[in-house]
Formats: sequence, structure tokens, C-alpha cells
Amino acid sequence: MLIEFSKMQAQGNDFVIVDLMDGSALPPRVEELAEAICDRRFGVGADGLVFLLDDPAADMRMRIYNSDGSLAMMCGSALRCCAWLGAVKLDKDELLIATESGLRSTWLSHRVVYANLGRAEILDEEIEIAGIKGSLVDVGNLHFISWWDRLNSNPQLQYGSEIEEESQISFPQGFNSMYAKVISPRELDLYIWERGSGVTWACGTGAVSTVKAGIQKGFLEGEIKVNMPGGSVSVSQTADDDMILGGGVEEVFRGVYPWKI
Repeated sequence: MLIEFSKMQAQGNDFVIVDLMDGSALPPRVEELAEAICDRRFGVGADGLVFLLDDPAADMRMRIYNSDGSLAMMCGSALRCCAWLGAVKLDKDELLIATESGLRSTWLSHRVVYANLGRAEILDEEIEIAGIKGSLVDVGNLHFISWWDRLNSNPQLQYGSEIEEESQISFPQGFNSMYAKVISPRELDLYIWERGSGVTWACGTGAVSTVKAGIQKGFLEGEIKVNMPGGSVSVSQTADDDMILGGGVEEVFRGVYPWKI
């Protein structure tokens, strides 16, 4: 079986995206396919496998599988990549995209792709896991936010796997962990560990969740620049408390993957 795909990246958070908006069914053994195609040595290489699907309530539906084959509820980086592909395909700058966490509006402006991720809910202002204290934030998926004076010790490598494993005791779906350092009230640095993918170069929902937690603690205000290993995004909170994520995306290449079913 030959699967046509686009390889997209948003600040180094990369995805294999398959267009099935013509009504085609998902490929067989899709969880195994996600693991195989995302493998960086024996596959295409990506943080996740994304399908663009038809949806009667939106311009399209996004369904994303992590590189370990698990289904992701939301991904801000993938959402913006899908918005860019959808804008090209449908010849429109504003799109409504259905996700596993509900409908999300996206738009393009001056080569920047924006997404309204809705309200971020702080489930716990201070929770301790694996000996690390942080906040738990829900923005369609769950994020554990911790604050650091220095990030040169790479805490995501030290604690990411353990936090992911321990999180599944109380939260079956687990959660991502974010490691943040405040640079100024309008800028922060962020390192990332994503459930099902491990260390990634960027995380859109993680950036949004971290800014929400920082605003709640009084660390941040206004439009925030979030610096991640793969690049920077902007995050702001509207008067209605919706979280807006903006940044560039890029189509890296297109190809055909032979799925040996």
C-alpha cells in the first residue's frame, strides 16, 4: 500500500500529514503505521502522524497519532501545519478545524499561522510529581508546568520519562511536561517532554499552557515570546481568556511511503 504524505514542521515539531479529505478510510493498523512512519532511522521520521479528514461541521478534521502510536487529543503545532495545508488546498485564509478536543479556528496573516486554542484551564496550581513541583494545565491535552532558574541542566532529559510514567497513575492519558525559565514579563525559554514522543523541539499547546500558568502566577503579561529549541512562537490571551498561538510553519517535502500491510 502506497501512502502519499506531506512532511511539515513548526519550530522543529515535525509531522507526517496524510490527506484523506476525499473520504478515504484510514490505513489499516494505523497505530503500527504511526510508529513505523515516524521512526527517524527506518521511516520518514516525525513527532506524529496526522490525517486530514472530511468533517461536516468544519473545513476539515485533524486526527493525530504520537510517534508511539497513541492517539493525541490536541497538538497546536500540528493544528497550524494542517491550517497551512488546508489554506492552500481550499484557497482560504481562515479555517475551522475539528479536533479530538473540539473545534478550533485558525487563520493565516503575513506568512504566520495563528490558532485559537480556546480557554486553558488550570486544574491544579501546585502539584508535585517525581519530586518536582508545578502546575497542571488543560488546553485540550494536559501539561505539567515547572519553573527553573536555569535550563542548562536539561531537566526534560532528567525528569521527562519519569513524570510521564507517574502521571499515568492518576491520569490514564498521561500528560506532557514543560520546563520554563522566565526571561522577562514578555519572554520565556521552554524545554519540552511530550507524552508518546519524548523530547521534542517545540510544542504549541505546551507553549500556551506555560504562558497561562505564568500569567496566573504573575510572571507574564501581554503577548509572550516563547523560545523553544526549534524556534519561537507568540502566545497571547484575549479578553475572553482564549489563548492565541502564532508562528511560522514549513512544508519540508512530499513523498510516498510503502506501508507493508
